Amino acid sequence: MAALSDYLESGLLQHLFRGQDFPKPSAIAIALTSGVPLDKHTGATIPELPTGINGSGTGYSRILLDRTDVSGDSYWTFSSGNCDISGCQHLVKNSGNRVFDTALLDWGWTSGLAILDSGVYGEGNLLMHAQLDNPRIIYEGDSVVFNSETLQISFK
Repeated sequence: MAALSDYLESGLLQHLFRGQDFPKPSAIAIALTSGVPLDKHTGATIPELPTGINGSGTGYSRILLDRTDVSGDSYWTFSSGNCDISGCQHLVKNSGNRVFDTALLDWGWTSGLAILDSGVYGEGNLLMHAQLDNPRIIYEGDSVVFNSETLQISFK
């Protein structure tokens, strides 16, 4: 992921340096966006793909990765590789394919990705976001798949 949201940055800083409680999210979800989200966005304000157009469902919904306290290890793996003189790059990678539902209508231009703490469309806190390496238009009948280990998250 390219960036942490203002929400996550603030929570981590308050937790580490001021002793404030910042609980682990109970769930993690992946959303697709028509533009790259901004740090200040929320689950309600990200430019998320539409779930409905002109009264018809598009087939789009977030991928909910279940409760992190119970099953987080079944969705993500930790890797400490790419070590050099300056240190090691630690990564968290998706441990299996992540597949969005098939588009029932055109979803349109898709260029960003968001990780949120809610699987409910239009809700939750934005945690991280990035621009897709291969943005494209999602047409009716298309499937969006992130193959195993292609979603990589690190702090730099």
